[in-house]
Amino acid sequence: MRILVLDDEENRLIQFKINLAGHIVVCVKTAAEAIQQLDQNNFNIAFLDHDLGGRVLVPSGPGTGYEVAQWIAAHENKQPDKIFIHSFNEPAAKRMKSLLPNAVIAPGVWTKLDGGLA
Repeated sequence: MRILVLDDEENRLIQFKINLAGHIVVCVKTAAEAIQQLDQNNFNIAFLDHDLGGRVLVPSGPGTGYEVAQWIAAHENKQPDKIFIHSFNEPAAKRMKSLLPNAVIAPGVWTKLDGGLA
């Protein structure tokens, strides 16, 4: 599977890589990088964080996972089969889900994966 992970914290990205070993995992740290990857590639799964750039509990807007959710909603042909919103910013995660109704809100998902995606 091809999996996109958007998160700005290196330790979380390491956990994703460990938990998703055996899959093609593309890790990005910014909204712009995520949009570029989604535009240029097809992904089976995307894990999206909201708060990026070392900021926490920020409002939705440019440079956040919300910007990525907006892009995905506008480009349905590039939408991954499954989308997990793993942000701890609950109000922002809900705003992202409002754009992506089939997405799953799963804060902390990187600690719960056990290879069950294969």
